[in-house]
Amino acid sequence: MTEPEDRPTPSERPDVRRSLQRDVGRFQRRERGSASFWRSLSVLGTIGWSIALPSVAGAWIGHRLDVWLATGVRFTLMLLFAGVLFGSMIAARILREPRS
Repeated sequence: MTEPEDRPTPSERPDVRRSLQRDVGRFQRRERGSASFWRSLSVLGTIGWSIALPSVAGAWIGHRLDVWLATGVRFTLMLLFAGVLFGSMIAARILREPRS
C-alpha cells in the first residue's frame, strides 16, 4: 500500500498549538452571555428601519406628486433616492455613536 500523494507532510501541517492559542484568545475576548446577540439584532433592526422608512416615505410622496402633476415617475425616483440617502445618513450616525 502506498500513501496518497496529496497528504501534507509534517512540515506543511498547521501548527496546532498556535491555532489553539488563537482560538482560546478569541474565546476569552468574546462578550459574555446572550446580550451580545440581542444587541447585534437590535442594531441591525434599527439600521434597517432607518433606511426603509425614509425610502418608502420618499417613494410614496413622490408617487403622489407624480399623480397630481402628471409627471410620470420623475418625483418618485427623485424622492426615493433622497429617502435612501437620508436613511443612510441616519444609519451611519447610529453606527458611529458609542454603545453602552
